[in-house]
Parts: sequence; C-alpha cells; structure tokens
Amino acid sequence: MKINGKTKISTLIKHNVAAIEVIAAINSHFNKLRNPILRAVLAPRVSVEDASRIGKCEVDLMLKKLYEIGFELDVEVSKVEIGKEDNRDVLKIIQSGKIISLDVRPILSGGEDPFLKIMEVLKQVPDGFVLEVINTFEPTPLIKIIEKKGYISHIESKGEKVKTYFTKIMETLEMIEECNTDFICSNAEFENEREKIKGHCSEIDVRDLEMPLPMITILNEMEELVEGQSLLVHHKKVPQYLIPELVERQFQVWITEIEEGYVKLLIHK
Repeated sequence: MKINGKTKISTLIKHNVAAIEVIAAINSHFNKLRNPILRAVLAPRVSVEDASRIGKCEVDLMLKKLYEIGFELDVEVSKVEIGKEDNRDVLKIIQSGKIISLDVRPILSGGEDPFLKIMEVLKQVPDGFVLEVINTFEPTPLIKIIEKKGYISHIESKGEKVKTYFTKIMETLEMIEECNTDFICSNAEFENEREKIKGHCSEIDVRDLEMPLPMITILNEMEELVEGQSLLVHHKKVPQYLIPELVERQFQVWITEIEEGYVKLLIHK
C-alpha cells in the first residue's frame, strides 16, 4: 500500500494493525493511539501530517517507520510544513493577556460533546482576543472546522493538559452556525432519496449509546462502506463533528428530524 502525509491513520491501521505500535513507539505523544476509544474517534480524522504535528516530530520519521513494516512511500507528494501551529499573530495576543478561557474537560468527563459550547463561546470572543480551549488531547477535527471559518490556531501542550487557541484572521466574519442545516430535509424528501438510492444499505441505531460511542460506531461503519453503498443512522441529534467529515470525504448525506430527540441520517458513498 502506498502512503504519504495525507494518508489517514485509520487507513494505515486497517491495512496493517502493527502501525498502532509503530507510531505509538515514536514518542509519548502517540500513546493515546493505544486507547481504543480515542483511536476510534481520532484515527479516521487524523492524517500522518496531522499526527506529526501533534507528536512534534518530522513527517519523514513517521513515514520511515511505516516503510520499515511494509508500506510503500508516495515520493511525489510534497511534505507538510511542521510547526504550523506556532502562529506569531496568535502568540502576540496570548502574550497580551487577551484570553477567553474554556475548559471542556468537565464536559467530556460527563459524557457530553463540547462542540456546541465551544462554538457558542467562540461567537462571543471580541476582536483582538483569543479563545483558549483546554482539553487532554489536540482536537484536530475541531481545529479544521474552525480554521475553515476564518480563524488561525496555536497549540500548547504540557503533560495531559493541552491548550488550543483560536483567533480571527479577518475584521468581519460571518456568524458561526450552531448546526449545519445544509443537509436538513423533510421526512418526505428523506424517504424519496432512500428510494432513489440503489445498492446495499446498512442500518444502525446509536440513540442509546453514551458519548463518544455514537461517533465511534458511525465512523467505523463509514470505513466499511464501498462505492454505491449507504448507511442509515438513527440518532438523538445532528452529529456536529461528523458533518464536516462527510463533506471532506465527499459523501452524500440527508438528515431529517422525526421528533424531539430523534433524527435520521442517510449517508451514501
């Protein structure tokens, strides 16, 4: 299998499970990869380039270690710039003390998804200030979502405490939506799309699962989909982190609300 900096960690593991220990052995930053829950959440969203930034190591080192266990290297793909998180504009604001801090560790320990809370607070951050999100790991999916909204970020980690800073890169910025409604449709439209889609359709119900198991289950099922197949998901709410992932992977998706606390998602590859 040919790999490069853009290859997802989940793809590596799916091809050769030995990649888990090979990456984890590079340095202590990658120990979380040994945790099945964190691995299931992060691996499908994190590329080799992302991991190298999180682990503060060179992309070449990771690729070399993976090459040693049988992966082929795609030498035509350019390398990522390491240290992108060291953004001087963000650092200047941090040093000035203009910080709005949000510790999401209690939210996560309570089994809740902090995404909406982060977005709510982010909207209230004045120009010239940074939002400091305190977590136990680098929230790569969140960083990608927020950077696409016109922000830059900076990461500082010390032991199990990781601080991620966000600030605007433009004077005017559209308000961040709490929920991406681009894929919301009526029940009739949803059922019509189900009828139009041909091919195998899997079905899962994640409504009774505790966080973060709904996302883990959906991501695992998505990994198994091949061209022309679909996944029908019964969920308690619109999964905020999942939508940008679907867009990035070019999945088709339709979402309909059945009643309060019950939505259906149709994901088609």
